[in-house]
Amino acid sequence: MPVLTGEKATRQLRAGGFKGMIIGMTGDPHGCSERDEFEAAGLSLCVDKDTPGIHRVVQVLGSFALEEEPGAGRSSSPPEVPID
Repeated sequence: MPVLTGEKATRQLRAGGFKGMIIGMTGDPHGCSERDEFEAAGLSLCVDKDTPGIHRVVQVLGSFALEEEPGAGRSSSPPEVPID
């Protein structure tokens, strides 16, 4: 059993001032109160634990690599991610 749920961890990160991207993965269906609370905790993106969800995470993480210029270092802010 985890020490923190994804919702609680997200809330703590945001309360601590973390402004980076937080991607949540859940098996809870859309419209489920647990998923709604998880998304409301401050997630940048919430995806299902299925093949399309995994592909979405890969797509988003790939956008970080595409935006970074060689030798420029890491950007302080994450790229904008359209939420489907």
